[in-house]
Order: sequence, then structure tokens, then C-alpha cells
Amino acid sequence: MNRRDVLKTTGASMIASQLPAQAADMGKGGWDRAKLDQAAKVMDGWIADGRVQGASILVTQGQRQFARNFGTAKGTEPVFLLASITKPMTAAAVMSLVDAGTLSLDDKAIKFFPAFTGEGRETITVRHLLTHTGGLPDMLADDEGLREHHAPLSDYREGALKAPLKFPPGTKYSYASMGILLSAEIAQKISGKTIADLVEDRVFKPLGMHRTGYGLRGRANAMMVPSQAAPAMTETGKKSWNGWNWNSEYWRNLGAPWGGALGSAADVTRFYREFLEQRGRILKPATEQMMIVNQSPAGVKASGLGFDLPPSVGSPACGARTFGHNGSTGTLSWADPDTGTICVVLTSLYEAAVRPHPIHLVSDLVAQAVKA
Repeated sequence: MNRRDVLKTTGASMIASQLPAQAADMGKGGWDRAKLDQAAKVMDGWIADGRVQGASILVTQGQRQFARNFGTAKGTEPVFLLASITKPMTAAAVMSLVDAGTLSLDDKAIKFFPAFTGEGRETITVRHLLTHTGGLPDMLADDEGLREHHAPLSDYREGALKAPLKFPPGTKYSYASMGILLSAEIAQKISGKTIADLVEDRVFKPLGMHRTGYGLRGRANAMMVPSQAAPAMTETGKKSWNGWNWNSEYWRNLGAPWGGALGSAADVTRFYREFLEQRGRILKPATEQMMIVNQSPAGVKASGLGFDLPPSVGSPACGARTFGHNGSTGTLSWADPDTGTICVVLTSLYEAAVRPHPIHLVSDLVAQAVKA
């Protein structure tokens, strides 16, 4: 059982942003302010009784905006560990190489890792890596040990290249952080830049995401919103937890391309707006569209390129074209083209701690508030 699965089992027990205006005046959907206030009141309750220590809610639709910060989320754009909201950001950097003609989604991973053989690894493509259909694991079997020893990303790469496959590539879907890691490693080989620098140059700077980076990148850890502790899985891990948990200097500087971005709700909104409007600021508009629609093989669970698709993301009142991603640290994000809405909810409470988590309670109310 990987760390994400174990966490799920164990855990069940005013943003003053300068967001660019959309061309549309007020978006396409409804805007029930009372229900948005209700969503904020729900989060207020979780903050008041201490279950959640810090949170941000940001909802935008055209030029409309609803923003609230709570608890330990201080300042104009408080920065959280975004966890797997990082994945579509990594995918966007990878796709910039596709747009440049230096990479193809149909390229085999073995082209870049000659030793990546056996069990059908030779057939794994970049598309498989970005759609969780390559058979790779989510976390490595020795993930906790790697963290305990403050392993560099290269050690995770070597582990991913050797990890047993869960199924023949292209035949199933299984959420795989290690697939996103290998796609990032390929991008590094082609570009000659670290994935942190590549995503900074190709994604964050063009979109004005000045509060977001892979790792701390010179920022003071003390200025970030702390994550609430998730349980260590082994007795050794429990003893060494302080050295490698989500708040440690090690983890927050690692910049894991599958979950290491530190950023604000406003920056996540800037990122999603690019794909909602397809302005072509970081990728060709057609490429941006490609990333938010199904790219999985026929008969396999739908997945965009780095983005999740319904029913894995969004809320029941969202449209069928919704795209987004959530994160294990207690983060949620989606954009609904049917209403022109972007919803970002960031919290300090890890997602597996409770069911239903407040990110989902808030998201459901937001989706109802903006439904056309």
C-alpha cells in the first residue's frame, strides 16, 4: 500500500490579488453571494474549533471575485504547500517542449532512459506518464526511507525507473506521482534546466505567478503557511518525522515535481485562467485545450495531461468540462468552462484527515453558488 493509500486509511478517523480581468464582463454562470458567504462560514467553523489552522478561499468568475483568508493564512497572498496541484504545472512545462518540437507525447521513455526495460517499460510513452496510465506507482515502496535520509530527486528517479509496474502500460489508470516525476526528468534532459527553473521560466513568469515556486527558492520557510501533521507510517518514520515532514526545510526545498510547489490561491487562479481562456501565453491555445480534455487510451479512466477530469475533480454541480487537481496537504482547485468559474481552496489540514474534508464542503457550496 502506498503512502497516499495509507494516509487515506489512517486519516479517516481578503486576498488582495491583482488578477487580470477576463474579456467577459461577469462570466457565464450565476453568482449567489449568500451561498458563497455560507461557504466561508463553513470554513470559519473549522478554524474556530481548531480542526483547520489556516485556509484561503478564492473564487473568480469573469471580473467577479470572492476571497477570504483564515487563521494562520496571513497577508495578501498567503503561500501554502500546494501538493499535487503541482502536477498540471509540471505538465505545462513538459508540454512547452512539445510545442517547441523537441518532444512528442508519443516518444517512449526508453529514448531518454536506455535502461528502462522489462515488464513492458519499453512501451511507456510521455502521454502515459502524464495520464497515469503507464503502470508506475504513486509513491515508491521506500518513500518514507528516502525522505528520512533527505534523498535528492535523482534518488527518486532511480527508484521510479526500477519500480515494478502495476499493469501493462496503457491498459489501466492508476494515479502515479512517479510518472509525473519521470516526465519532469525527461524535460530536464531536453532543456538542460532543472524542472524548478524550467517551470519558472516557461509557466510562472509569463503568467505573473510571483508567489509560486518549486521549493522555497530563497523564501523563508517561516513565512509559509504551516501544514498540519500527517501521520508517519513506520516506527522509524515516527522518530525521524521532524526531519522530513511537509514543514521541514528538506521537503520544502526538494521541489518535487509531483507535489512540491509552494504558492498562493491567487497564483493558482492565474494558472487556471490561462487554460480557461486559452490565451496562448505559455502554450499554443490548441495545446492548452489538449491538456484539459481526455488523453487516456480508449476504455481507460479519463485524464487530461496533468489535469484531473470529472468525476475525480470538481463538485456535483460543476459542468462536464471541469478540469483541475486536488492535493494531499488539503488543497483543491478546479475551473468550469460552462460557468467561467475558477475555485481554489487551500488549507493546512491534510486531505485524508477527515471525511468529508472542508475543501469539499466549501467546493460543493461554491459550485452551487455559480451554477448557471
